[in-house]
Amino acid sequence: MKKKILYFLLAISVFIILLFLVLKNGISISSVQFDFLKLEQLYIKLDKKLIVKAKNISIYQKSNIDSKKQTSQFSSVKLLNLAENLKYFYIFIQEMDIRNLAFKDYHLKILFKNNEFFIDNNLFFLKTTLQKEENNIKANIEKMFIRDYNLSIVGNLDINTKSEFYFFDAKASSNLINFNINLSYKNGQLAYNFKEVSFKNTLDIFNKIKNKIELPEDLILWVGHRIKGEFYYLDYIKGFIDFNKNKYYLDNIEASGYVDRVKISLDNKMDPIEIPKLNLNLNKQRLNFDFKKASYKQADLSASKIYIYDLMDENKAGIYLHIISNNLKLDQKLWKALDFYDVKIPFFQKEGKVKSDFILDLGFYKDQSLFNGEFVVENSVLSFLDTNVSKALIKINNNLLNIEEADIANKFLKADFNASIDLNTKIGQFNTKIGQFEIANNIINIKNENVIIDLDFSQNCKVFIPKWQLDLEILDNLKINLNNPSILNLYSPLLKQLGFKSAQNITYEGIDFDNFKIQINNASFQSNFLNGNIPYEKDSFFIEKKQDTVLINSESDLISAILNDKNKEIHLKNLTYIYKEDKERFFNLESNIQNIYFGGANFSIILKDTNNILSFDRLEAILNENTLNIRANKNNTNLNFNFSPNYINLNINNINDEFLNTFLQKQAVLQGVFDLNITGRNFEDFEGRFKIKNTFIKDLKGTNQLISFIDTVPSLLLFKTPTFNEKGLSVIDGEIVFDRRKDLFRIKAISLNGESVDIFGIGSVNLRLKNIDLNLELKTLKSASSVISKVPILNYVILGKNQEISTNIKVDGSLDNPSFHTQILGDVVKSPFNLIKNIIELPTNLFK
Repeated sequence: MKKKILYFLLAISVFIILLFLVLKNGISISSVQFDFLKLEQLYIKLDKKLIVKAKNISIYQKSNIDSKKQTSQFSSVKLLNLAENLKYFYIFIQEMDIRNLAFKDYHLKILFKNNEFFIDNNLFFLKTTLQKEENNIKANIEKMFIRDYNLSIVGNLDINTKSEFYFFDAKASSNLINFNINLSYKNGQLAYNFKEVSFKNTLDIFNKIKNKIELPEDLILWVGHRIKGEFYYLDYIKGFIDFNKNKYYLDNIEASGYVDRVKISLDNKMDPIEIPKLNLNLNKQRLNFDFKKASYKQADLSASKIYIYDLMDENKAGIYLHIISNNLKLDQKLWKALDFYDVKIPFFQKEGKVKSDFILDLGFYKDQSLFNGEFVVENSVLSFLDTNVSKALIKINNNLLNIEEADIANKFLKADFNASIDLNTKIGQFNTKIGQFEIANNIINIKNENVIIDLDFSQNCKVFIPKWQLDLEILDNLKINLNNPSILNLYSPLLKQLGFKSAQNITYEGIDFDNFKIQINNASFQSNFLNGNIPYEKDSFFIEKKQDTVLINSESDLISAILNDKNKEIHLKNLTYIYKEDKERFFNLESNIQNIYFGGANFSIILKDTNNILSFDRLEAILNENTLNIRANKNNTNLNFNFSPNYINLNINNINDEFLNTFLQKQAVLQGVFDLNITGRNFEDFEGRFKIKNTFIKDLKGTNQLISFIDTVPSLLLFKTPTFNEKGLSVIDGEIVFDRRKDLFRIKAISLNGESVDIFGIGSVNLRLKNIDLNLELKTLKSASSVISKVPILNYVILGKNQEISTNIKVDGSLDNPSFHTQILGDVVKSPFNLIKNIIELPTNLFK
C-alpha cells in the first residue's frame, strides 16, 4: 500500500515537473476543442506567473438559457461578475492577451500586462491598474465607458481577497445623467448608494434603459410624461440586493432630492399643475411630492398633497392626489382628464371658481379609480346650456355624486334641485323645482313646477322627465322628444293661443334654444282657417330657428313663415280665414313696432260678423311699423288699401258681379262693373264713393224691401215695370256718395240711372242706435213719358215742366227692420193741383 502511494506521488511530481518545464519553455496550441470550449492559437508560458495569449477562445454553454433574459441584463452586472474574479487574475496571471473571447453573443478583448487591465467589447470599455497590498487588491479605474448609456465612470475598486469583500467607489457622467456611486458586495449581497444624482429628462433615461430592463408602462407614463421637471437632483438613492435569494428589497429603497419647475398633467391635453420646486422623498415604495407652492392655471393648490405609492409593484402602483383649493376651476380639459380615469362628471365649468377638497386615487393597474371630495360652487357657469350656478354643494364618494341645494339659471331656466348620481352606472335623478322655464315669444312658459328628472350618461347624456314623457339627449347637439305633446296646452301660451290641441309627437334638435329644429308630427289644433270647405285642424309642421330667425313650414305646404324680432313674413295658400271682431284683442296700429309681410295665394277672408267673403287670387299685405299697405286682385278686380294712424284710403276697381256676389254671399247683382273709393282719417272718419255701371240689382235687402213695399201699395203699381221685378233693377250708371263721422253714417247722395226708373236719395244711419233715416225719390214711366212728351200740350199737362213722373218714399226705423212710407196720398191729392198747375203754366211753356 505504501509503495502504491509512493508511486502515485512520484507520478504526480514527475507530471508537475514536466508541466513546469513545458510551461517554462512555453507551449503553443494551434487549435483544440472540447464540448464546452474551443481554443485557437493558444500560447502559454510560465515566467513569474502565467503568460497567456490566444487569438480566439469560444466558450459554449450546454444549458438552454433564455437569450432574451441574458440580453436584458445590465452591463453593470457583467462588470460585477468580472470584479469577483479579478483576484484570480492578480494571483495567477502575469500577462494575458486574448484577442477574442466569445461567450454566446458576447465578444471581449482582454489585455492584462504590467498591472494594467484592459477590457473592450460592445457593452463597455475598461482601463484599470491593479495593486496588491497583502490581502487587498486595489483596482484604480482610470476609465470605464458603458456604451449603452454613453456613461463614463472613474473610480476605485477595493477587493479583500481574504474576506471576499468588494467595495466600488466611482463618479459617473454622461449627457443624460451625472452621479456618484458606492457599491459594497460580499457573498452575493450588494448594497448600493447613488449620490448627487442630477439629470434633466427622465423620459430620455427611461428610453435608454427600457431596452435592457422591462419597466412598468405606467411608471414611464407618469414619471416620464405626466410629471415633468426642468432639473432633477437626488441627494441619494440607496438600497440592498440579495442575489442568492433573488431579492431586491424594494421596500428598503430610499431616496431624497428635489425637482425644479415641475408640471403635472393628468393627460396630454390638460393644462398642467405647476410647482416651482418639488421636494422628493422615497421610502417604503412611496414617493412623496412635497411643495410649498402649486397652482393649476390661476387656482392656488399649495395646500394639496401628491404621492406615488407602491412604486415598484406593478400590481399595486398608483398616484394619490389630494387637491385643496379655494378657487379651482373644473374646466373642459380637466373634465376630460378625469373622464379618462372613469371619473365621469356630466358637465364642466366654463366660468367662475370652486372651493374644492377632493382626493383622486389613480391606480396604474386598477380597473377603477377612487374619487372622494366636496366642491362648493358659487357664481359659476357650467357647460350644460350655459347654466349659471349661484350656489351648489357637490359631494363625490367614489361612485356616488350628490348635488345639494343647487340654485341654477340660464337664458331659459331658473330652478332649484337636489340630485344623486351613480358614477358607476352613470344614472342619476334630480328632484327639481322649476321656478321658471321660458322660451321666447311665449313658446314655453313654465312656472313653479316640481318635477323628477332622470339622468343617464352611460353613453350620451340623456334626460327623461316621466311627468311630461319627455326625452332629452345631449351630445354635440341637444335632442328632445316629447311623447305627450298635449301638455303644451298647460305650458305653451303661444300654442294655446294658436288653438293647439295635441300631436303624435314633437321632436327638437339644436345646439341650444337659440339654434334648433322642431318637428311637430300630426298636430291637431283649432283654427279660424278653412281648407276648401273643411276646417283646417290637422297638419305637421317643421320649425327651424337660426339665431334670431324662425322658419316655419307645414307639411301640407299651406303655411310658411319667416319670423324674427323685427320682421315677420307669412305666406298662406289655398286657405280661407274666418275673421270675427274681437274688441278685447284690438290691434293698435299706432303702437305697433313690427314689420310684417303677409302673402296669400288663392286666399279668402270670411267676415263672420257680417257673413261676407273676400276672395282673392293673390293678396299682399305689408305692415311697416304704423303703416299698412294691402294689394290684392281677383281676376280683373284690383284692391289697394293704405292705412296709417291719420290716413285711410281704399280703392277697389273693376269689381265684377262674381266678386261682389261672393262678398255678399248671394246673387245680389247681375253683370256690371263697380268701383269703390274711401278716403279719410280713420275708420270712424272718412268719405267715399261707390260707382255702378250696367248692372241689374237682383237680391239686395233694401231693394227687395222696396219692391215688396211697392207691391203692397196699389197706387204704386204704376212704378212696376218688367225690368224692375223680373230681371232686377236695371242700373245703367250710378253713384252713391257717403261719409262717416263717428257713429253717424251719412248717405250724402244716391243717384241711380236705370232703364225704366231712376232712384235718388239722401239720408243717414246711426250706427250706435242702429236706425236709419232715408228719403228716396223714384222717377219712373220713362218709356210712357217719352211717348207723352211727343204730344204737344198733353205732355206738359201730364208730365209737367220736368217731363217726368216721380214719387217720394221715406225709409226709417230699425236698420235691421226698416219701415217704408210713401207720400203717394200727398201726390194723389196734389195731382189735380199739379195738373191744374201744369195747365195754367202751359201757355208760358209752349212758347219757351
